[in-house]
Amino acid sequence: SLGLFSTTLYSYAGVSNVFFCVVFMILWTIRHTKPLNINHVCYGRTDFDVSPSFEEEYPPALEALNSAKINKLYSSPLLRCRRLAEKVSNHLNIPFEIDESIIEVFFGDWENRRLIDLPREEMNAWKANLRGYQFPGNGESFYDVDKRVSKAIVNSMDMGEIAWVTHAGVIASLQHTFCGVPDHEFVEGIFGYAMVTRFEFNADENGRIQGRFETLHEGMPQPPLAMD
Repeated sequence: SLGLFSTTLYSYAGVSNVFFCVVFMILWTIRHTKPLNINHVCYGRTDFDVSPSFEEEYPPALEALNSAKINKLYSSPLLRCRRLAEKVSNHLNIPFEIDESIIEVFFGDWENRRLIDLPREEMNAWKANLRGYQFPGNGESFYDVDKRVSKAIVNSMDMGEIAWVTHAGVIASLQHTFCGVPDHEFVEGIFGYAMVTRFEFNADENGRIQGRFETLHEGMPQPPLAMD
């Protein structure tokens, strides 16, 4: 059931003048399947298609959604998410919409390059500040992802039970921003492909949103980041 309270002004992570009444929302996140990253490059906005393992990866993710009562489905605009969103849409018998706010972090000049080929000074600067580092070439930081993902959550608090087909950076942002996962735990690099997570978000009487989560399907493990 949905908890209700009198309309409250909510301000969070730079979001203001947003009004809502619902204080409980369920969000299912489904990470994309393994991308066709033949050269093992850094990819955020790089728009890879899915790997041949797609047909094996997505069915367990759909099965993990069987207990869900999802009424709205959103997808990142990138192809690796849209491919999976089509399967989720057919499984749930609901259409999906594209949401730009749940796209992956933009790695700027690092896009489509191997980590081992990047300048050492840039790599060292990133390792010293994994979530706060601004990627060169007009890239984002993971804190930038936090801001747009926070806005998306605020705007979704009256939707009941929804799902996002999205990326590791977005899912990690939810855990860091709302669920108490500290920044030094760089979970962005450990999520499996096609991982399914169920989040619950509650807003208190002051409009502050807090969340908790449960991973229902771990997905296919991804190789560790080559950071050295």
